[in-house]
Amino acid sequence: MEPILEELDIEGYHKVVKVTEPSCGLVAIISIHDLTMGPSLGGIRFYPYKNFDAALFDAMRLSKGMTYKSAMVDFGCGGGKSVIIADPKTQKTPELLRAFGKAINKLGGIYIGAEDSGCSPEDLAIMNEETPYLVGLMHEKSSGHPSPYTAWGTFRGIEAALKFRFGSTEIAGKHFAFQGVGSVGEIVAEHLFWRGAKLTFADVNIENCARLAKKFGAKVVSTDEIVTQECDVFVPCALGGAIHKENIPHLKCQIIAGCANNVLLEESDGDLLRERNILYAPDFVINGGGLINVVCEIAKEGYCPIATRNSTDKIYESLLSIFQEAEKTDCSTVKAAITLAKYRLQHEIGKRPYEPCFHHSSNKVTS
Repeated sequence: MEPILEELDIEGYHKVVKVTEPSCGLVAIISIHDLTMGPSLGGIRFYPYKNFDAALFDAMRLSKGMTYKSAMVDFGCGGGKSVIIADPKTQKTPELLRAFGKAINKLGGIYIGAEDSGCSPEDLAIMNEETPYLVGLMHEKSSGHPSPYTAWGTFRGIEAALKFRFGSTEIAGKHFAFQGVGSVGEIVAEHLFWRGAKLTFADVNIENCARLAKKFGAKVVSTDEIVTQECDVFVPCALGGAIHKENIPHLKCQIIAGCANNVLLEESDGDLLRERNILYAPDFVINGGGLINVVCEIAKEGYCPIATRNSTDKIYESLLSIFQEAEKTDCSTVKAAITLAKYRLQHEIGKRPYEPCFHHSSNKVTS
């Protein structure tokens, strides 16, 4: 059976579709926020949302964040995201993955999918049987898992925040509290560990958290305790909405800098952090390394890890500029970053000059 795509009427979004395919139990949402710079690109998230509205809320927030993230990395893509309402541990099947691949293909290339929470490069390989519109595959002409690049960009962003707040990028002796130590968080923690950081972890995956605590000599606290840990840097690396008006008064950190998307529940939370003199590294800037990595593979010349590394390294300077602009204009760092992203969108700075090249897609479905 073919997946059914039902377009939802969402103001301010280019296209939002509900995807269903009853025979395999597929219920999903593909949210395309903006195509100003080029085709939308964003991860495919598997998560057992409590209901459809919760999934829609997440997809819309994530796709809007991808618009800003894409505008900031200057690689000619728009903002999109998809969510599959399912438990990735128990409900993911090859039939469901192929059905979702067909759904992506029906959109004709205006949405390009990638890995995200609950979705692996191996899953993408199955979807790739039905559509070429995917990036981050384990293929000789693709770029594989983007976690190392997301982590490196996050690490460089942490250094930028330390430089702005303390006048030095010195990590030794600083205390970092991690909310989530998954595939990206673990790599960020390793970068910090080897530079002398003190680490505290919390994760819903208790076994993995214990393993990494042993590996890095970290303290472990509960997921309820981690946000209010006394530390130099709070490092959110789990799902979004970690920082909000209810817990901001109780924060005991000087910096918030991590790889999670949509760290702030509301944009106005950035103002509350500013009032408390807590420096926030906007998520859609600091975690842009993964996007940079996968977008590089659809360039005409093909994927180059050196070019990706060098572009990801620029996150350091980008964040320093945003911190300085926020200080100069007396506004929150998130407002400064969004203002810059909107300016780039308005003036089409970084608009894609040519169609993306799917070098890995020979003999794959194209229509």
